[in-house]
Amino acid sequence: KYPVVDLGSVLSLVQYGTSEKANTEGKGTPIVRMNNIKDGRLNLGDLKHIELSAKERSNLLLEHDDILINRTNSKELVGKCAVFHEDAEYVFASYLIRLRADPVQADPQFVSHALNSALGRQQIDAVSRQIIGQANINTQEIRALQIPLPRVATQRKIMERVQEGRAKADALRAEADELAAQATTEVEEMILGTRPVV
Repeated sequence: KYPVVDLGSVLSLVQYGTSEKANTEGKGTPIVRMNNIKDGRLNLGDLKHIELSAKERSNLLLEHDDILINRTNSKELVGKCAVFHEDAEYVFASYLIRLRADPVQADPQFVSHALNSALGRQQIDAVSRQIIGQANINTQEIRALQIPLPRVATQRKIMERVQEGRAKADALRAEADELAAQATTEVEEMILGTRPVV
């Protein structure tokens, strides 16, 4: 139903991150790495920092709605991406590529979701190369990936449905974790004899 376009046609920026060594002492700017992308979202709980020149830091500072895509990882994780939404200042590492969507043509959440979908995975699996246990994808291959492109308003409506589904899934997951923890406690109490076995 929708036109299919090369991803590169809706991007205003494609950029590699820094390969400078990060530190665990909290010196410099926090840096987003490939392990911070989990299930299509950014998880910034485990961060390193990096000291950069003012020029390089300015060039690598992430902006709201930047898409970060994993260019090197295991076969199943290469190409995974997430959208940056933080207000604080972060830069990004060399195993990631920053994509910036043209807002007139594409919603970044929609682009990220399309790349993480089965359609995106098929294409990424087809073009990524395996080198010493790691798979890789480069900027030309990323630009050549194809995505369906409805109008931006339609993209946003689709993503509203996705967000609703994710919120429900998160709530069910939290409920399941709570029930599992409760069951574990009850069984331990029964084993210790502090709770009757009924």
